[in-house]
Amino acid sequence: MKGVIKSFPMALKMIFTDPVNFVLSLFPTIIAFALYIFTVATIYSNSESFTSLFKGYIYTDAHASFLAKILTVILIILVFFLMSWTFVIVVGIISAPFNSLLSSRIEQKLVTRMIMDEDQKHAIEQVKSSMVATFKNEFKKLLFLAVMGVFAFLMNLIPVLAPVGVFLVATLLAVQFVDYSWSRHNMHFSDCLKDILKNILPFSAGGAIFLALVAIPLVNAFVPAFATSYFTVLWLARQRKIEL
Repeated sequence: MKGVIKSFPMALKMIFTDPVNFVLSLFPTIIAFALYIFTVATIYSNSESFTSLFKGYIYTDAHASFLAKILTVILIILVFFLMSWTFVIVVGIISAPFNSLLSSRIEQKLVTRMIMDEDQKHAIEQVKSSMVATFKNEFKKLLFLAVMGVFAFLMNLIPVLAPVGVFLVATLLAVQFVDYSWSRHNMHFSDCLKDILKNILPFSAGGAIFLALVAIPLVNAFVPAFATSYFTVLWLARQRKIEL
């Protein structure tokens, strides 16, 4: 369990003390808020459709409009509370090139202690050049997360196995971000699996903490960038590449 708590301050430091890392961390957050706004705007713009729906059952337009507004508000509130791990996965895929470079820069700075390039335009060029390879890896990861997510969902339906399901979801959330380090070191699936089994307790503990953060509306918009930094630091510590 070593490094689970100590990785948090280091993860924050890696983001806020490097201007390029800070800019890279903004992109996933902006994308997350953009998805929030898009979803809420879509629901709000379709409120007239709700009114038409209620008019089929209610005689007065005023009552139908009132019920449509209530339904709109309820749906918007549900959006904030239902956008949890799935929301983070979607944001993670879209912002993967930024997260991948952020993870890479953090490792370079902590392990090699080299002076990092602070040219933000150069960083964006690096993101563009790595997009194809990064998205290819993301879709492989998505397939794995989807399969394992189904198992976790089925376990949660059985009360006795529900704790195991939650444990599995927490581990999968960690895997989503540890994978940036695995990919950078060209680790094969068997090596990744060994790494999970070796570090399953710290990974799942860190994943559980972020799983709790994911459940908090709006706060979960900051999770992708922060989790990328955190699990990069934690992975390096577990690999004995750095001391916390």
